[in-house]
Amino acid sequence: MSKPVVTLAMSQDMVKKMFRIESLDRLHSVAAVRGPLAAGFKIDDLRPLLADAKAVITGWGTPKLSNPILAEAPKLKLIAHSAGSVRGIVDDTAFDRGIKITTAASANAVSVAQFIVGQMVSLLKQTPWISAAYIKGDQEELRRRRPQVRELMDMEIGLIAASRVGREVINLLKAFPRLTLKCYDPYLSPAAAAELGVELVSLHDACRCEVVSVHAPNIPETHRMFNARTLALLPDHCVFINTSRGALVDENALVTELHRRPLYVCLDVTDPEPPLPDSPLRKAPNLVLTPHIAGACKQACRDMGELAINEAINFLSGQRLVHEVTREMMPTQA
Repeated sequence: MSKPVVTLAMSQDMVKKMFRIESLDRLHSVAAVRGPLAAGFKIDDLRPLLADAKAVITGWGTPKLSNPILAEAPKLKLIAHSAGSVRGIVDDTAFDRGIKITTAASANAVSVAQFIVGQMVSLLKQTPWISAAYIKGDQEELRRRRPQVRELMDMEIGLIAASRVGREVINLLKAFPRLTLKCYDPYLSPAAAAELGVELVSLHDACRCEVVSVHAPNIPETHRMFNARTLALLPDHCVFINTSRGALVDENALVTELHRRPLYVCLDVTDPEPPLPDSPLRKAPNLVLTPHIAGACKQACRDMGELAINEAINFLSGQRLVHEVTREMMPTQA
């Protein structure tokens, strides 16, 4: 019996980045693998590789698989995405055709959560600014900063969304003493919040915590949810971290607050990304800007790739998909 066809709809360089050799070997043992493609491939380059494919593994750089291309892939039953958001890969056409969708976002969430908790510790300790002052020998700045140094304990943490990343952050924070975790998430039930060990609160209450971390998706309901009104609720000396999407924050309003009073902010995402050369973010005080590095960069990329391959193998063997994205889930996906 011939093996089912699985297409790697990714460039050769991306395959090397995302998959361990042993993971690819497992895929080859159960499937006839088509691809990968040359760098800079286009959607037309994919057509012959999808004609008889039962599953396709997508990733960063894969073109959107919309109706015209899916119409030429009548056997396709699974799209296993080796990255996070599937919004740029599929639309309702895939669901209309009965194609299953999976995402590797949960593997990426581990890396993002580690970054977030690390930034909480660093910003509470004033590390970026104390280090700069120490290097310069600026004793006045050191004296000014030292009284603001705090530890990640005995405080309230405001978590914006119990998403995949949010849940990983919750798990990591359980190792720190005497924290009260407050979560704003309109999709989280009281029973689920209790199971996670968080207190379900309003957005305004979450914003009043000493540390606020944003893990919400970029959807119409969350656009600029951190604006002049909500940012004004942050207490003085609050640590504010956004690793979600830049569109959730009104950056001009944030800069105004940073110039007005002491807040300590890390933005791993901006809108646009990167910030424009003349963006006021580049000169704002107490702001750490990082170029979208919270998520998978090295080891976690391989974990995401392995997750996608596991899902493909599970599907081919008739087992349950663990990380499926349904049509109903799409409106709240990042």
